[in-house]
Amino acid sequence: MKRLMFLVSIMFVFVASGFTDDAAKAGSMKKEGVQTVNINDIKEFDAKDMLKKVPLTTDKLVFNTYYLQPKQVLRLHKHPATDELFYIVAGRGQFTVGNDQAMVDAGSAVYGPANVPHGIVNSGNEQIIMVSVQAPKPVQMTYIEKSSAICSVCGQENIVPEGAKVGDIITCPRCHAKLKLSKSADGKWIATQL
Repeated sequence: MKRLMFLVSIMFVFVASGFTDDAAKAGSMKKEGVQTVNINDIKEFDAKDMLKKVPLTTDKLVFNTYYLQPKQVLRLHKHPATDELFYIVAGRGQFTVGNDQAMVDAGSAVYGPANVPHGIVNSGNEQIIMVSVQAPKPVQMTYIEKSSAICSVCGQENIVPEGAKVGDIITCPRCHAKLKLSKSADGKWIATQL
């Protein structure tokens, strides 16, 4: 709990400085010993995949920014010894942490504990801007293989929760279709409309 409160405090300092520090309009800067970044100045989107930038890092933590177009995904991954706290600045999506999924909007914070898989689907029609703080360092990342299924109705990539089994039903966060999970011969998830 102490580590979570530390992450929350640091995150809000970075987010607040990103929106209010007029001297930091050129992106990441160091002025009078204070590192600042305005995430709007480094904002960039890619047509094919989400973008992640790391504008600030210290000896104890890492500050990340994420930029997702509609339908893009921060794929399911985990950090063996590092907690991650996300803050959704703009947009809407479905966040997965372990076996749980929740819709999140701008203003929401999501905690990804160390060694627990987490990711987000931009299931809305607007861009997602999201920031995160990771600590302690060093940060290691492992993607969870074969952890998504494509909706057979709308084509949205969906994160399959960690404990899912063949025959489970998931709901596509984009089109809200009920999808039954099965697996291909090579172990990939298949999501078929009921």
